[in-house]
Amino acid sequence: MGFDFWLGSLEDPGTLFQRKARLEVSGIRKGSDSIIQARVNIKLEQIRPSDDVAPGYVSVVEFGTPKARIVKKCRP
Repeated sequence: MGFDFWLGSLEDPGTLFQRKARLEVSGIRKGSDSIIQARVNIKLEQIRPSDDVAPGYVSVVEFGTPKARIVKKCRP
């Protein structure tokens, strides 16, 4: 479906897709804010096919500085 992990609660394992979220993660060794944002945009497009399933999060970590950008993408 184009994402790395399902996020959810351990207390309610019986509901596979309810109250869950998608997570796509990516890392780059070194890059500017514009490079980080470009990677975020790529990852947002990557998870688009499953947008109607659950909310999604994209996390891009730049390890040189380090810094991270996390974006929540709600269902349309």
